[in-house]
Amino acid sequence: MMKEFKVEEQLLLDKAIWKLSDILRSESGFSSTNDYYVVLFLLSAYKDGLLSDQLFDGHEKLIERLINQLDVSKSDFSIQYFHIAHSFEPLIQRLSKDGLRDIFNVLFSINRQVLTENFPDMFDSVLYRISQSQGGYAGQFIQPLELTRFICTLADLKKDAKVFNPFSGLASFGVYLNPDQKYFGQELNRDTWALGALRLMAYGRQVSSNYVCADSISHWPSESQKFDLIISNPPFGLRINTQRGEIQSTNRTVEQFLIEKGIQSLSANGKLIALLPKGFLFKENYDQQLRKLLVDEDLLDTVISLPGGLLSNTGIPLIILVINKNKERTGKVRFIKADKFVDERSSRDKVLNDFALSSLILDFKEDDDVSRLVDNAEIQAFDYNLDVPRYFQKKIEHAKNEQLFKLKDILEYIRGQKGNLPENGKFVRIRNLKDDKVDYTLDIYNIEEIGLTRPDIHLVSESCILLAVRWKTLKPTLFEFLEEPIFKNQDIFAFRINDTIVEKAYLINELHADYIKEQLQAIRMGAAIPFIRRDDLMEVVIKLPSLEEQRAKVQAIYELSDKIKNLQAERDALALGKSIKQFNEFASLKHTLGRPRQNILDWSDNLLDFLIKKQEGFESLNKSFVEFYDTDIISVLKEIKQDVNFITDVLEKGENGLVLSEYEKQIIPLSDINNIINELSNNGLNFKIKKLLIKGEKLKERGIDANITLLKTLLDNLLTNAKKYAFDKMASGNEVAIELTEVDDFLSIEIRNNGKPFPKNFDREKFITKYSTANSSNGSGLGGYDIHRIATDFNNSDWILSLSEDPFFPVKFKFKFPITLIN
Repeated sequence: MMKEFKVEEQLLLDKAIWKLSDILRSESGFSSTNDYYVVLFLLSAYKDGLLSDQLFDGHEKLIERLINQLDVSKSDFSIQYFHIAHSFEPLIQRLSKDGLRDIFNVLFSINRQVLTENFPDMFDSVLYRISQSQGGYAGQFIQPLELTRFICTLADLKKDAKVFNPFSGLASFGVYLNPDQKYFGQELNRDTWALGALRLMAYGRQVSSNYVCADSISHWPSESQKFDLIISNPPFGLRINTQRGEIQSTNRTVEQFLIEKGIQSLSANGKLIALLPKGFLFKENYDQQLRKLLVDEDLLDTVISLPGGLLSNTGIPLIILVINKNKERTGKVRFIKADKFVDERSSRDKVLNDFALSSLILDFKEDDDVSRLVDNAEIQAFDYNLDVPRYFQKKIEHAKNEQLFKLKDILEYIRGQKGNLPENGKFVRIRNLKDDKVDYTLDIYNIEEIGLTRPDIHLVSESCILLAVRWKTLKPTLFEFLEEPIFKNQDIFAFRINDTIVEKAYLINELHADYIKEQLQAIRMGAAIPFIRRDDLMEVVIKLPSLEEQRAKVQAIYELSDKIKNLQAERDALALGKSIKQFNEFASLKHTLGRPRQNILDWSDNLLDFLIKKQEGFESLNKSFVEFYDTDIISVLKEIKQDVNFITDVLEKGENGLVLSEYEKQIIPLSDINNIINELSNNGLNFKIKKLLIKGEKLKERGIDANITLLKTLLDNLLTNAKKYAFDKMASGNEVAIELTEVDDFLSIEIRNNGKPFPKNFDREKFITKYSTANSSNGSGLGGYDIHRIATDFNNSDWILSLSEDPFFPVKFKFKFPITLIN
């Protein structure tokens, strides 16, 4: 699987891929890299002797002739190809005669013997390259080799074992299993099935009866069929009842369906291995009932947690669940925290070190950091919560002068008054809480007063400590009640402090300590927006010295903080004098440009109003405009307004160019970032923008700390860069893809183009150097400089510029911005 082959052979293949991709990109009917998979069919057909010069004497009849040739043969080999060829027929029909002739010339330039000897590896090399070029939301999803290899190692099967692979995708498990094992796979999507069938054939596997195009939900094997292994990576979160009304089941998701049906279909000694989203480990209702069944019936063998970013089609954390009807360690479950076995090449390029992880599994020993053997009784005590970090909490060490307390020993929960509330009041949100060891008192005067109509609001009318239980930090804040109460929901807990045991200021400082954060991380649940249950929070252990020692440490912290504040005040005073002078000089320039800017905006509004109201004659004019410019007049006028407003925003910030400190940052919701990308226009560009927006839960409740104007400036500079350097002229296949994904609480923004690569001697350092440019006749070199400054201001100074690593998209910009909670 994916063996190393000779360097010269790899170079020849790379050269062929570049040529084929160039040919397809120039074809008007091929606008997506998803269409490039036809290359694999043509390579395979050429390798197996199905393509010849005689077959190609006219484009219109090529695919019909090939299909007829396969139909007449009736051999097993031809039957396999017959159904696959039908799936690729529409793509081949779209090729021009010249394009098809050019592809044939490239194919026939490849040494068939070399291709045959190395075909499995070459097939997967091309498959992976095309898949990686498409990003996470387009094309065929292919499971990483390392993950497939590791899961198959977990199976530990006998040679003649019967294996069922529902939701089999591109048949990754079928390719890697021993040929002697009886593999049966089902894949619903016909295009995916055709590629998977080609892949199995590349590895010399039978396809006709072992890998079928079928729906695993409605065509699950009969109850009489039993399997030694059921292995699957199902489509995460697929809802069954809403999409398949014919299925009578208590299951709500495909994960639940797989586990329940899988257990029923296992042989007496069978295993079920599933790659699932992390949420299955702690969600309530039917997921919890399934976990209870697995533990109480002693079917659960192993739970392995993996970080997000291993799969190209999702950034969510993963688990591997092993269900075993013949467990070696009865009454116990192996928990593996596999984060340390993942090598991170970038935010979206993570690779599992499967050999090291397999060694741990095969020679299992308990390790406080990565592996534990847990009694079923301990899992039952945690109410069947299987979240892996929960079982790796370390024993808290403490000094001789310290005592250990649980938070329930020093804090008393305040429920607060619910009902009979006033119409309006000061509603405390998580953003109002302090995340500061010194300045930790709630500023009630700056809290917004709102209408108290929500049913989950509680009134608090006593001094207390407030703790945020949603997202990644407690933000411990002291509320000092004087006359006015506050109102909150269950995102924030309120507690009385036992001041006979702990000093308030010391408690707040200690809640910021690393050993506390580690405990909190172990008990947080949820994927999109993590949360902590109150019962779990109360079990957190804290170290406390005597009250006298607590007060002494707090005093020392205050003294150090005062010194830092004094130094900051001196620095700010020096900067203020310079900024006043710059502001006065720039004011006249803003005044001069003010009237022309306003004229453009006013006349844009007048034209919009006139054209919308005066429909007579406008429709034919607009139709001609669309035919010529590929956009309508109304959209163009709206764009002009947006651009002028953008210029105004930039001019408002000062005379020294792009002064980043002048742009106030705030949390921009992920949903708004989707909108910003969606509003980007192709107008004036020599390429089309492909927009792959972020998908996920609660996009309005999470965002990045940035500035909208600067974010638009960064995107505009990148698009301008592509226009200047990547594309000489407009062509149908010219594309810049902007893809948003979420991985490990970071927003990943990848901007890639399929135009010309940068010069060989041009790299990231030259790109970000002021006045350095890849083409001195076509640019100032300021764009890359500003892109780097803005990315750095958004906490991503180590963003990535990937050059010529992808034959389809030679230039890729990759940014990674931290995601935070909006409340």
